[in-house]
Amino acid sequence: MSSDSSHYMFKHHPETCDPDDHWGQVKRTINGKPVSPEQIALIVTTIKNGLSLAGDDVLLDLCCGNGALTTHLFEICRGGLGVDYSDFLIGVANQRFTRGPSERYRLADALDYVRTESDPQAFTKILCYGAFPYFSHDAAHGLLQGLSERFDRATHLFLGQMPDKTRMKAFFADRDPAPGEEDDPASLLGIWRTPAELAALAEAAGWTARCERMPAHFFASHYRFDAVLTRS
Repeated sequence: MSSDSSHYMFKHHPETCDPDDHWGQVKRTINGKPVSPEQIALIVTTIKNGLSLAGDDVLLDLCCGNGALTTHLFEICRGGLGVDYSDFLIGVANQRFTRGPSERYRLADALDYVRTESDPQAFTKILCYGAFPYFSHDAAHGLLQGLSERFDRATHLFLGQMPDKTRMKAFFADRDPAPGEEDDPASLLGIWRTPAELAALAEAAGWTARCERMPAHFFASHYRFDAVLTRS
């Protein structure tokens, strides 16, 4: 496997967590505490609606982490595949969140996987939740282009939890960002983009993006947005 295409700074954080702290392992937390079941349900509903996920769909979840979120989506459709570069998290996914042969998890770098998957026609919907900002500009373009060109049965791609450059002040209330932090995939939240910048990136790779915001009661709605990509 080549070097990691993701620059996520907390790759080894899951190994420091309690084995049963599934949301802590993937840092889906508020002030270090797992988000509420109501927040998770809101995420699942938003993804389901954004992807128009239905019972006959097969889902590809890129950067799936430990499968704690993926498993809720597999319940809605025919199953699919979760891919992640963390050996620890894929181990948790295979041990805790695999219910049958239609639900699989694979250890792989996301960009490598997109370039080499032997059966890309198997998938009808694609998700990348909370991980896209940690890819460099070149890797992000390569990921979107590879999905557009090779996974051509997939009608929708959901990019969740994009840091919104127009709302940086809402996040950096207690400090100023370091010079260039908003453009660094290895920074705390990765690359910040405006909805227009994300739409342009998607268009260059053959997608049309519709950017949406979570309801105000979602814990990160004040500085993040989601993007639903469909084919141009």
